[in-house]
Amino acid sequence: MTEIFGITGTNGKTTTAYMVSDIFKKAGKECALIGTVTHRIGNKTYEAINTTPGRETLGEYMKEAQRQGIDIMVMEVSSHALAQGRTADTPVKYAAFMNLTRDHLDYHKSMEDYYLTKKKLFDFKTLDSAIINIDDAYGKRLFGELKEEKKNLRIFTVSIYGEADFAAHIKREGFFGSEFDVTIGKSVFGDAEIAEKFSLKRPGRHHIYDALAAAALTAAYGGKEYVAVAKEALAEFEGAPGRFEVITNEKKHIAAICDYAHTPDALENLLTTVREVRDTDDNMKHGRIITVFGCGGDRDRGKRSVMGRIAGELSDYTIITSDNPRSEDPLDIIAEIEEGVYAAGAEYSVTEDRRSALSRAVMLARPGDIIVAAGKGHETYQIIAGQKKHFDDREILRELL
Repeated sequence: MTEIFGITGTNGKTTTAYMVSDIFKKAGKECALIGTVTHRIGNKTYEAINTTPGRETLGEYMKEAQRQGIDIMVMEVSSHALAQGRTADTPVKYAAFMNLTRDHLDYHKSMEDYYLTKKKLFDFKTLDSAIINIDDAYGKRLFGELKEEKKNLRIFTVSIYGEADFAAHIKREGFFGSEFDVTIGKSVFGDAEIAEKFSLKRPGRHHIYDALAAAALTAAYGGKEYVAVAKEALAEFEGAPGRFEVITNEKKHIAAICDYAHTPDALENLLTTVREVRDTDDNMKHGRIITVFGCGGDRDRGKRSVMGRIAGELSDYTIITSDNPRSEDPLDIIAEIEEGVYAAGAEYSVTEDRRSALSRAVMLARPGDIIVAAGKGHETYQIIAGQKKHFDDREILRELL
């Protein structure tokens, strides 16, 4: 029987899923992976049309995993999938709640509805263990509710700011990663408290949250011995595709970062991290942050001006452009983003064509500057007026730099 790990939350699902997969690989176990970037079942790979596929497809994936002798599957679980019952037949045994911030309100209508939909993952009768980020306000609420409602559910909490079953104490942060001590409470394994030194190549506190969740998920499965495995695997973790991918031109001392950040919280975390790591690098501490981003069409319009304000406040220069406008007029989307950037009193310009916007960013960049291309990350396409065409921020920036 394949054991299913489900990860939900607005941000961090993909990176956490890849971390879990790498930990199991380090432990010598093959792990199927279903998520935003790809659906990978052993020697077969499928296009990820949806983060979480439909019931029939999930059923086929589980059968394929069993045919190949793969007994572990980690999957990102979207709120759309939970609302539509796509995972109803999937026996999720281990689940993680990462965070909840504004997104998909075109679908859910309110944050309360969004939260209650996410909570459905923790109602599965097959669930053995829940991992919850209690630094997040909704995570703290979920923890309190599950303690009352699910007396037989094993719950592990994670935190970087206070006491938790898996608590991180940060020792060093920088552009090239972080070092932190992880304290694991006595109640986790039923004996003495455990303290281990962890490290990551990827910068930013959001990566530390992802690492804590991945370590807790795998420890819930494999026990104490998996703590050492997680420590080793995470120290080698190269990152998930399109998540803080760094492209550099060392001769010009210019760096570009491609990231999937497409929500207000994700964009704020991304730009805050970039500012923090910039200030730790002697070659870049005086450089500017040039942000290139847009917002998707046919999606929550309310976040557009919010993201514009965040980009304006946390960047030195912002270039507003297209993301996936879908059926909307790109200039209408740009106008809504522009309201927020303008309100921030920021320096900015508008370049509708995304390739031209990236080219303009490279042209403006001086030694020490960091270009941030946000919103598309791993995506290799744009959808404009219903037409899907090849487009990859990473390819273009490698070419231009």
